[in-house]
Amino acid sequence: MAISSPLDAFLHGSERVFWGYLLVSAVIALVWYLRQGKSLSLVHLKRYWWSADATLDYRYFLINWLIKTLLILPVLLSGQTVALWTISAFNAVAEPLFLPWYYRDIVLLYTLSLFVLEDFSRYALHRWMHSNPWLWKIHQVHHSAEALNPLTFYRLHPLENILFALRHAVVAGAVTGVFIFCFGARVNLYTVLGGNLFIVSLFAFTGNLRHSHIRLSYGRWLERVLISPAQHQVHHQRRHMRHNFGSALAIWDGLFGTLKVSKGIPDDGSFGLGYGERQYFDSVGKLLVQPFFRIYSRIRRTLK
Repeated sequence: MAISSPLDAFLHGSERVFWGYLLVSAVIALVWYLRQGKSLSLVHLKRYWWSADATLDYRYFLINWLIKTLLILPVLLSGQTVALWTISAFNAVAEPLFLPWYYRDIVLLYTLSLFVLEDFSRYALHRWMHSNPWLWKIHQVHHSAEALNPLTFYRLHPLENILFALRHAVVAGAVTGVFIFCFGARVNLYTVLGGNLFIVSLFAFTGNLRHSHIRLSYGRWLERVLISPAQHQVHHQRRHMRHNFGSALAIWDGLFGTLKVSKGIPDDGSFGLGYGERQYFDSVGKLLVQPFFRIYSRIRRTLK
C-alpha cells in the first residue's frame, strides 16, 4: 500500500514502523537491556537517537518518500497489470479451472503462497544486490549506516526501491493471476492490521530490532528457520555481509549456503562499509548521487 504522507508509515499496520510495532519493540528492548544487566539513561538514549547516522536516516526517510511518491510510484508496473497478463496467458492455452475448494482453504493457501514466494524473491534479489558489482554500488547506500535504528530499513537508494517494487509487482501479480485462473474470483488474503497475516506475525514483535543494537537471538535451532534480529545485525557486520540475506525465513540461506547463526559471532560493532567510506555517504545528497559516481567510475575502468 502506498502511503500518502511520511507519517502514514507510523500509522498503518502494513508498515514496518507502525507505532504499535515500535512500542512492542521498545518494551522488548527494555527487557533485553535489564536482563543483560546494562544501565539505560536519558543521555544514552539521546546519544543513540540523535547520532549522526540516526539524524541522517530521519532526513533521508523524508526525501526518499518524496522521490518514491512523485517519481517512482506513478510509473511503476502494478501487480494488477501482471495478474491480468498472467490470466490472459493461461486463458490462451486452457480454460479456467474453477476448482471447487473451500473458500477458507483458498484464502489460506493464497496468503501462505504470497508470503513464501515474496520472501524467497526478496532473498534472491537481496543476494543479487550483493553479488552483482553494479547492483552492489546501489545497495551500498543501505550498508553505509554505522549505527542502526528502525528507519535504517528505509535507507535504500531509489533505484533499489524500484527493483524491489518491481519484484513485488511480478510476484504478487503472478501468484494472484494463477489463483484467479484456478479458483475464480474467490481469492482473498488473511490480514492483520492491513498486512499479510504471516508477515505481520513474524515482523510485528521484533522486526524493528533488526536495525538496532539489541542483539536478540532466537537460538541456534530457530535461527535455521527464521531470521532473528541478531542474524540481520550479523549481516550488517563487514565480515559477514555475504550471509543472512533472508527477510523472514532463514531456510533460503540454509538451502543456498549463506546461513550464519548468531551464536559465537562477536558483536564487534563493525557496521558500515569501513575503510574510510563513511565520508562518501554522510549526507542525503551523497546517499542519492554516490552510486551514480561509482557506477560511472566502474564503466570507465571497464572501457579502458
